[in-house]
Amino acid sequence: MNNVRHDLALMVRLQELYDRIAVAIRERQTPPHEVRKLHQANLDRQAELEKIEQQVQTHDDELKEVRKKEEEWKLELEHFQRQKGMVTNEREFTAVISEIDYATKALEEAASRRRELEDINGALVAEIEERRGARPEEEAAHKDVVEAWENRKQELMAQVHGLVTEAKNLESGIDPKNRARFMRLLESKKGTAVAVVVEGSCSLCHFALRPHLQQRVRRCEEIITCETCHRILYMEETINEVDTATESV
Repeated sequence: MNNVRHDLALMVRLQELYDRIAVAIRERQTPPHEVRKLHQANLDRQAELEKIEQQVQTHDDELKEVRKKEEEWKLELEHFQRQKGMVTNEREFTAVISEIDYATKALEEAASRRRELEDINGALVAEIEERRGARPEEEAAHKDVVEAWENRKQELMAQVHGLVTEAKNLESGIDPKNRARFMRLLESKKGTAVAVVVEGSCSLCHFALRPHLQQRVRRCEEIITCETCHRILYMEETINEVDTATESV
């Protein structure tokens, strides 16, 4: 059998294997819609929890300040109440009463704000616990989807390993010079090193081959590359002839 024809047939088959490898890798790197939806839901849920936790922390910080103010106003009120018993005239009495009223109002406002913050934080903490408590049930409901995807990824990885092994075996049967040429094109041409000639044109870049070049591709006595995209050209009937001859051996 013509060595060039043989190598070209193997390169076409090799291209098919690398195409299948690329498809399997892309599928493995692209989770299905259900998994992406679950992942996004988990991210959203975590972001919501973090937002609520941040609100609790903000309220806790304010609570510290409010409690501090509340204690200060208690001490202030106690001070003026003691002062009230020591006043000696109406003017001093009026002044002390005014301070007591002011301190009482400030204390009530601080206590009211403290209770409000404690109620808010109590509700937020309860909501956090409820959300966290619901996660095991949600995870159980989504377990089948996640497990199915993990199983599929393992299947795809096994498929890739099998295809790579098959590709290596094919590569060993190609002349080293032609194999190196194919691999360089595979890398430089985004994973596609060969192109079939369809109706006189390169099927990938659609460059119309000159009649003489078409004849050279058909004779398959040498490796011919496209004058535009530089991929290795072949014709289906040529490869089919090789496959037929191989099967008959």
